[in-house]
Amino acid sequence: MGILDRLRNERQRRRSERNPIPDELWEWAVKEHRIFRGMGPENEVGLRKLSTAFLSLKRFDAVDGAAINDELKVSVAAQACLPLLGLDISWYRDFTTIFITPDSYTVTQSSTDEAGVVHEYEDEFAGEAFALGPVALSVPDIDASGWGDGYNTVIHEMAHKLDGLDGAFDGRPPLHEGMDGSLWKTTFTEAWEDLKAKLDSPGGGSRGRKLGTSKRRTSMDSYAAVSLDEFFAVACEYFWEKPAVLIREYPEVFDQLKLFFRRDPSAWRG
Repeated sequence: MGILDRLRNERQRRRSERNPIPDELWEWAVKEHRIFRGMGPENEVGLRKLSTAFLSLKRFDAVDGAAINDELKVSVAAQACLPLLGLDISWYRDFTTIFITPDSYTVTQSSTDEAGVVHEYEDEFAGEAFALGPVALSVPDIDASGWGDGYNTVIHEMAHKLDGLDGAFDGRPPLHEGMDGSLWKTTFTEAWEDLKAKLDSPGGGSRGRKLGTSKRRTSMDSYAAVSLDEFFAVACEYFWEKPAVLIREYPEVFDQLKLFFRRDPSAWRG
């Protein structure tokens, strides 16, 4: 650990001591979200410190009259910081503002087909992570996250932030020393290609995801097939929300995420 990391961690510790999340509010957040059950006292203490630091560093801005209260802030902070249990708060250093919208929102997208024709279409988002900029989250999808069913828009957007820290949204965040970048790329690319092949097969399901409507899932979300970076973000949702599904579908992906996050949430589920 470098001197800058030590200084950041010390500042995080001081913030946690000065402005702790009130006991009643924290207890509500842990009990309200099933993904925190079974994590153990040590992880819970670490998560509370990270969440306190998160709240002191990030600003919540309401869009179109969205209601923001302490419960929503702590809910976002706790879920956003879950992936940082084996890391530290500096992994979220490239953004300060979190925009909260009252509902999912429509964005005009464009794509170019093999013939070079540009197609425009409207896509509905539950959240969005901007490169070197803010994060946007919708209230309904924050409320729908953390239930242990594989859907978590907070973790999804934070995964994009981790992914983009090296300047590229390519499904690979900056890896720790000793991790094999080639193995990571091969593992995720092969899993992504496999998922696309399954979706293209008869009865394989439909492509695309209207965020905010797919809240109860028992297998890998088809939205992961959109791109390699979306596959990574969806895999992170399952890793923390429903690890048994990811282990069953793509065990090698689970193993790589376990190395990166330095935690094994499957052990919490018994």
